[in-house]
Amino acid sequence: MLAQKTRYALRSLLYLAEESGGGPVQLARIAETQRVPPKYLELIMLDLKKAGLVVSTRGPRGGYLLAREASGISFGEIVRALEGPIALISCASVNFYAPCGDCHDEATCAIRRAFSILRDQSAQLLEGISLDQAAKWEKNLGEAGNPLI
Repeated sequence: MLAQKTRYALRSLLYLAEESGGGPVQLARIAETQRVPPKYLELIMLDLKKAGLVVSTRGPRGGYLLAREASGISFGEIVRALEGPIALISCASVNFYAPCGDCHDEATCAIRRAFSILRDQSAQLLEGISLDQAAKWEKNLGEAGNPLI
């Protein structure tokens, strides 16, 4: 399951994608519209800034902007930045590999193989969803009157 921090980050980044072109968005506005505790959002935005996903500007008209076009930021990149590996077990991770230590032969381990397949399919799906695409989904669902649950 995704941590609440990652869900808040996704919601905040989606909001920035939807507001792109309008200049920096103040943290208080993001917090209010996305129902994220402001102090917690400050920490999240620092993590997103370190990951190169947002930039900040100071001053009365300051705030946060996406660091790149929304079409160039994937859900996979966001999840990795906040959660770490997408793989559910360390021996199946590409970027965060560590031996699990309890199998007899990693090369023939069925558990590792199953979770490697899951990792590959999950990563492919998450890398294929951009902030731009997800923002369009929200807009289309909202216009259709469908609940966004």
